[in-house]
Amino acid sequence: MTNINETTFEESMGRVYELGFHLLPTVAESDVPVQFSQLKSTIEKQGGTFISESAPKLIKLSYSMSKTIKAEKMHYTNAYFGWVKFTLDPEKLELVEKDIKAFDPMLRYIIVKTVTESTMITEGVKGIGADKEEEQPDGEAEVKNDILVDESPKEVTN
Repeated sequence: MTNINETTFEESMGRVYELGFHLLPTVAESDVPVQFSQLKSTIEKQGGTFISESAPKLIKLSYSMSKTIKAEKMHYTNAYFGWVKFTLDPEKLELVEKDIKAFDPMLRYIIVKTVTESTMITEGVKGIGADKEEEQPDGEAEVKNDILVDESPKEVTN
């Protein structure tokens, strides 16, 4: 039986979310911090608390994105990308999202439910194939950067 005074982290602190976004590249570089601050204030006014963030930086997009502005469809190949991780009462998320949708400099955004801990891969971790094994004279493979790839033939059964 649970005690009424016992609450879960989510009930006491709110659910953890991350907002990833692209701001229009037409925003003046000197105005980007102001726009980022305004975006964060939409979360804060609904009781959101910030965990971590990355200020928007101008990046080249992998593909062209469009937005209709004053009845004209504009295409962009660059945008200011940033993110913010925050806690918020789940019942307030809809109000935050409504404000984000109405935020004029917004090109695109996504809000995901996440965890408080950092889930980013550290710089020291390399992807598969980043370092190759070197064949030793006795036929043994040498492991580079603690990555072992077993390339021995496997029997496949159907």
